[in-house]
Amino acid sequence: MSLQAVFFIILSALFHMGWNLCVKNSPQKQIFIWWMFAATLGIFLPLALYHLPLWKTMPLPSVFACLGASLMYSFYQLCTGKAYQKGELSLVYPLTNLTPLFVPIWASWFLGEYLSLYGIAGIFLTTFGAILLQWNPTNALSSENGQKNKKPVFWAISASLFASIGSVFDKAGVDRLSGPLIYPYITLMVFFMFCFLSVVAWKKSSTANILTGIKKFPGQIFLGGIFLAGSVLFFRYGMKVCPISYAVALRKASMVLGVWLGAILYKETQVALRTVASIIIVIGILLLKI
Repeated sequence: MSLQAVFFIILSALFHMGWNLCVKNSPQKQIFIWWMFAATLGIFLPLALYHLPLWKTMPLPSVFACLGASLMYSFYQLCTGKAYQKGELSLVYPLTNLTPLFVPIWASWFLGEYLSLYGIAGIFLTTFGAILLQWNPTNALSSENGQKNKKPVFWAISASLFASIGSVFDKAGVDRLSGPLIYPYITLMVFFMFCFLSVVAWKKSSTANILTGIKKFPGQIFLGGIFLAGSVLFFRYGMKVCPISYAVALRKASMVLGVWLGAILYKETQVALRTVASIIIVIGILLLKI
C-alpha cells in the first residue's frame, strides 16, 4: 500500500469521525442525517457542474454500482442513527466500523482480490481490536446493562454489514473511472443517497419537524456536510490506489479517536481496556503497510 493511499484514507477517517460526532450531538438524528446529505450535495454540485461534459462518459456499470452502493450506504446511515439514539459513542462507533470483518469475504467472492498473509493478519487484528474496544466486563455480568446495550449493538453491527456490501459495490464502480470522473460519481452517489433518505425522512417526520432541524442547527448541519463530503472524497481516492480490504481496514484508525473522544466529551469509561484495544488496532494497521 502506497503512502499516498495511507494519507488519503487516514484523512478520510478523521472526517468520518467528524460527521459521526455531529450526528451523535443532534437531537433528531434521522432528520439531521437528511439535512447533512442535503448540505453535502450542495458542496459537490458545483464540482459536478464544472465537470458536466464528462457526465456522458460515465460508464453504465459504474452508474449501476453507484446505485447499489448508495442503497447499502443509506441503510448504513439509518442504522447508525438508530444506534446513536441509545448507545454511547465509544460503544457504537467501533461497532459501526467492523466492516473489515465482512469486506474480505465479499471482495474475494465478487472482485477476485488477493490478500497477503500480512494483510489477512492485519485485517483480523484490526477487527479483534474493534470488538475489544466495545467489551465491558462489568456490563457482561449485568443482565440489565446487557439488555440496555442490545439494541444499539444490533443497529451498529447492522450498519457495518450494510457498509461492507456498499464498499464492494463502490469499489466496482470506482475501478472503472478515470480521475476527473470521480467528482460526478461522488455527486451521483450523494444524490442517490439523498433520494433514498428523503423517502424515510418525509415518511416518518412532519414538514414542521424537518424544517425545525435547519432552523435550530444550521451551523452543525453545514459542518457535518463538510465532514461527510471530505470523508467520501478522500476515501474514494484511497480506494483507487489500493485493494478495498486494506482501504476499509486502514480507515478504522478513526475508531481509536472515537473512543478517546467518548471518554473526554461524554465521560465514558473503560479507558485502560480500550487503550489495549487501540494498540492492537495500530499493530493491525502496521501489518497492512507491509
